[in-house]
Amino acid sequence: MQKEMIEMFGKNSETAMEAAKKLGELNLRTMDRLLAQQTELANIYMDITARSLDLFGKAKGIQDLVNGQAELSRECGERCMSIMRKGLSLANESGAEYGTLVKEGVMTAQEQISNAANTLKAAA
Repeated sequence: MQKEMIEMFGKNSETAMEAAKKLGELNLRTMDRLLAQQTELANIYMDITARSLDLFGKAKGIQDLVNGQAELSRECGERCMSIMRKGLSLANESGAEYGTLVKEGVMTAQEQISNAANTLKAAA
């Protein structure tokens, strides 16, 4: 009985380590993708800012400046919305992956609890 309990404990520990590893890998993938999006946003703002400063130097009058700024604002908004859509997609994908991990964990836990109960019944 004691040997069986030690074996179950060892198996449970291995399962927990595997689950922690999967969770860590998923966290890393998600954070990498989020960081890439944040970098892309920063690049957009840097590009729009540089082009805006260039526009100030090249505008021939107030109307050129206003029209140029309006065009830059529209472009910035479109580019940012594209990234936001990607972010929502990423959130949905990651959420589904986290959900799958939880389901797997619950099923594994139920199986291990059932095995432990059967072992205890057999020993009694």
